[in-house]
Amino acid sequence: MATKTKRTKTKKTTKKTTRKASVANKNYKNLLIVESPSKAHTINKYLGKDYKVMATVGHIIDLPKSKLGVDIENGYEPMFETIHGKGKVITDLKRAIPKDGNVYIATDPDREGEAIAWHVANALKLKDAKRVTFHEVTESAINDALKHVTTINTDLVDAQKARRVLDRLVGYKLSEIIWKKIWYGLSAGRVQSAALRLIVEKEEERERFVPEEFWNVSVKVLDDDNNQLIAQLQKRDGRKYLPKSKEEVEELENKIGDSDFIVKDIVKKNLSKHAYPPFTTSTLQQSAYNTLGFTSKRTMTVAQALYQAGYITYMRTDSVNLSTKAVDAIRSLVSKRYGKEYIPEKPNYYKVKSKNAQEAHEAIRPTDFAIAKDRIEKEMDASAAKLYDLIWRRAVSSQMTEKKVEQLTVSIVPKDLKSPEYTFILGGEKTLFDGFRRVLTIKTVEDDLQEISKIEKKDILKKKEFINEQKFTQPPARFTEASLIKELERLGIGRPSTYATIISTLLARGYVVKDGKALAPVDIGRVVTHFLEKNFNWIVDYEYTAKVEDELDEISLGKKKYVPIIDKEYKPLVEGIEVADKNVDKNDVVILGDSEEKCPTCGSSMVVRIGRYGKFLSCSKFPECKGMKDLSGGEEALDYNKYDHPTECPKCKKRLVLKNGKYGKFWACEDYPNCKGIVPLLLKDKCPDCGHNLVERKGRWGTTFIGCSNYPDCKYIQKVSKKKKDEDEGVM
Repeated sequence: MATKTKRTKTKKTTKKTTRKASVANKNYKNLLIVESPSKAHTINKYLGKDYKVMATVGHIIDLPKSKLGVDIENGYEPMFETIHGKGKVITDLKRAIPKDGNVYIATDPDREGEAIAWHVANALKLKDAKRVTFHEVTESAINDALKHVTTINTDLVDAQKARRVLDRLVGYKLSEIIWKKIWYGLSAGRVQSAALRLIVEKEEERERFVPEEFWNVSVKVLDDDNNQLIAQLQKRDGRKYLPKSKEEVEELENKIGDSDFIVKDIVKKNLSKHAYPPFTTSTLQQSAYNTLGFTSKRTMTVAQALYQAGYITYMRTDSVNLSTKAVDAIRSLVSKRYGKEYIPEKPNYYKVKSKNAQEAHEAIRPTDFAIAKDRIEKEMDASAAKLYDLIWRRAVSSQMTEKKVEQLTVSIVPKDLKSPEYTFILGGEKTLFDGFRRVLTIKTVEDDLQEISKIEKKDILKKKEFINEQKFTQPPARFTEASLIKELERLGIGRPSTYATIISTLLARGYVVKDGKALAPVDIGRVVTHFLEKNFNWIVDYEYTAKVEDELDEISLGKKKYVPIIDKEYKPLVEGIEVADKNVDKNDVVILGDSEEKCPTCGSSMVVRIGRYGKFLSCSKFPECKGMKDLSGGEEALDYNKYDHPTECPKCKKRLVLKNGKYGKFWACEDYPNCKGIVPLLLKDKCPDCGHNLVERKGRWGTTFIGCSNYPDCKYIQKVSKKKKDEDEGVM
């Protein structure tokens, strides 16, 4: 026993001695700290043996999850605590500090990065923390940053602290009253609530929309060479005209009759189309969504990986500027690869549209324009290669010459009809010089001007036939992720680094769902929005939300102080909560109307009530009687040609009923909660690999796909052609 004890002590002593020795015998003089291990790995390739590069793996401290975490009585001080699992990271960083060397904190060059730097400096108790920033993870940028060491910018730290604390106060306090007056587990947020209001208002605008009939009228004519040309009706007696009914179209046809057409006017224009600026965070998210189908969250994840690997500059930026070095590199590349005619005499410069442009000082661009997407795909993956190629093309094309086009418009009128005068238009466009479009290619359909260009004024074109098409005006389109980001940016709501989080939060909370590519609010999202509009109207006011963002910007510039800003926002919120708590009856919020249905439990009348997952019928005597019925469309609305219809519970063999949950519809035992047997909503189609039913699933990035219900034993995924996918989502 004694021997065993002695061995144990010896082991502990040896381990402790080894640890001390490893600290004492450090073979480096400088410690450089970043957030990401992959970023650390990239930087480590560029620095010599005198440097050790370590990562915090994101934030090391944050507000607590289970309580408010803000000391209201003492200047709204955040009660930060070490994030679970980060204690070891802090300990390892402390041990790695060289005794007589330097500690450089090289977190990201924005407010959040500055806040992490401040947290690290405090956690490590650094008296002389050296702050270095760079906007690209390249050898030259890192070495240059180490020559221009600064200190931590406390104004940026205060701005980030203000955002974090304000979001916590608003979100925490609003969520409490929403739990009380609507449903437990719901949430509200300073920025997410304004974004949700945009989506809800768009949906309600669509519902109020009354379609109006109109007709597209065209005429097919023949020129002297018997070429068929189609001209579209544009004007009546010089004013824009669109027939509203079949009767109007018939009247027009009768008046024109068999008359030929005469060329009244020909307008030829040479137009120039300027290149687009390089990407900001916002425009990258929009373009990646529209061209690659990437969600904003996926775009930012992939972009961050590209940045940390050293392939692109920092991906959170409002700037459209490019460094002189980058411009020179682009001009040299364009000249060699495409020709000098594609280089403008002077470099192209762009104005920043955002009034509060901040964060990084350059637009998003490749760090080395000689690197092709093939290398990215080989070293990373296909998604990274696609996004890199998009960034490369946008940056390179931004410094190229204009596209030049010839536009031709031919106006024709019926030869034998003097009044009213119906004007039909023939038109087209052709490229004279592709310019920046040589690199930034898009799919376009250009009319062939070969036949039209031969037409001269007063020529006679023989009428062959009318082509009429009945149409109806369409409601305004729902927001997609791309169009919502564009609108948030226009209104000044949020900042580039927050857009992806705003959208993913709304989807995760179940306030919004994706209908194809569109964002559509669910019932509970509408109820929360209307509750906030009625009781906390300033929270969801667009101008107010933008003004708060401006004030946070002013803190970062040292123009305003942290405490007065938080105080100004928090006190009205508390007053509003007290008023709502006193005056708002929960039933006025969650009961949406009466119903003719009778309660299956007690026979009383039922009401339409809102729940966590939508509307349902509830007994008017609730909570004394808990009788309820589904209102989500039920089994009758389910397409049994598409979905399987299981008949009995897998646990107790009783009847299954269709339910609606957080993740959509499913089959549940009618004896719930006594029996909790469930069956997923399975498709009738069978897996070709294993024979189990297929099921609709949601992928990592929120996209819907069809896979085997026997996953993970079977990993079959049904391939869908792009054409069918576009048809299903209503994309033209």
